[in-house]
Amino acid sequence: MSVDSGYSFGAVGLLLSSACLSWKRPRLGLQRQDWTLIAVLLAYFSVLVANMAYHGDPGREFDMPLRALLVVPVLLLLLAYPPRPAAWWGGVAVGAIAGAALALWQFTMQDMVRPQGSTSNAIHYGNVSMLLGMLSLAGLEWARTQRRALAWCALLLAGCLAGVFGSILSGSRGGWIALPVCVLIIAMHNARAHGKRYLVITLSTMALLMVTAYYVPHSPIRERAAMAVTEVEKMNDPANATTSIGQRFEAWHTALLLSTEHPLLGIGRNGYLDEKKQWVREGKMGPDTSEATNAHNDYLDVLVKRGVIGLLALFGLFLLPLYLFGRALRHGAATAHPYALGGVVLCVCYIIFGMTTSSLTLNIGIIMLVFPMAMQWALLRHAQRGA
Repeated sequence: MSVDSGYSFGAVGLLLSSACLSWKRPRLGLQRQDWTLIAVLLAYFSVLVANMAYHGDPGREFDMPLRALLVVPVLLLLLAYPPRPAAWWGGVAVGAIAGAALALWQFTMQDMVRPQGSTSNAIHYGNVSMLLGMLSLAGLEWARTQRRALAWCALLLAGCLAGVFGSILSGSRGGWIALPVCVLIIAMHNARAHGKRYLVITLSTMALLMVTAYYVPHSPIRERAAMAVTEVEKMNDPANATTSIGQRFEAWHTALLLSTEHPLLGIGRNGYLDEKKQWVREGKMGPDTSEATNAHNDYLDVLVKRGVIGLLALFGLFLLPLYLFGRALRHGAATAHPYALGGVVLCVCYIIFGMTTSSLTLNIGIIMLVFPMAMQWALLRHAQRGA
C-alpha cells in the first residue's frame, strides 16, 4: 500500500517459492474442503479464459484471471508450510498503517484531493485500505491469546483505525458500505463468546465514531455524501452524465441492456467497447462513459462480457469460499476462528466492493482477493490440524 506495486512482490515471491514442491514433495493431506477451494479457483480461471478465447479478446485480458490459476501452487505451498500467524496479522496491520500514512502525506503535503497511496486509483486504494482495516479488527481474537497480548491488540487496533481512516481520506464511498457490515459480523461472532453486552458496546462505539467522522470540520464523508445526494437528485438532468454517480448509473444501464443481446456467453471486451461506441454515434449514451473499459460493477461487467456462465463463475469465487470460511467459523476449532473470521470479512468486502467498481479487472483487485484467501485458508487448516 505504500510501495509502488508492493502488493505484487509478496505474491511473486510466494509463486517462485512454490517451485520447491516439485522436488520436496511434502505430504499435503488435502481434504474435501481444500479440493473445493482449488476447484473454485480453477473454474473461475477456466471459464473466463475460455470465454476470452472464444471472443478473441486481446491477450492482456487473460492476465487478470491468470492470478486465480497461479495462486493454486501458492495455496499448496502454504498448506505444506504454513506462514507464522504473527507474520500474517502483523503484515495486515503494518500495511494498513503505512498506506494511511502515505495517504495522509499526499493529502496534507501534496494537496491531493483524493489520496491513492501507492496505487493508481483512489477507489481501489480506499477499498483495500478498508479491507486491511477490517482484517486487523478480525485479528483481535488471535491477539488476545498471545503472550504479548496488549502490544498485539494495540497494533491491530491501530491497523483497524488506519485502514478506515485511509478509506475515508480517499473519498471512495463504495468501500464505506463494507464498514458497518463487517463490524456487525465481527461483533456478532465475538458476542457468542463474550455475551450480548459486547455486541452493544461494539455497535455503539462504531456509531459514535461514524458520527464523529461525519461532523468533524472538512469531513470527507460529509462532503462526499452531500455530493452523492446532489448527483442522485439530478439524475434526470442530462448534464449529470458527467458526474461520478451519473457515469456509474449510465455504465450500469448500458451494460445491463447490452447483456440481453447474448445472455449466455456475453459479447466480450471488444464487443462491449464496440457496442458502446456505436451507441455514442447513435446518441444513446454520452461520450464520457464510452471510454471506460469496464462497467464499474463486477457483476454487470462479467455479465455483459462473459454472460451468465461467467457470472456464475464469479459468484462461485465469492460465495463458495465464504461458505467454507463461514462453516469453519461456526463449527471449527476455536484456534481457527480468527482466520475463518478474516476469510468471511475478505469475501464480504469483495462482494460489496463489486457493487460500485470493477475490482477484478485490475492487478491489485484480483491479487488482494485470491492471495489473502490462500494465506488465511492455510492458516485455518493448520490451526484445525493443531486442534
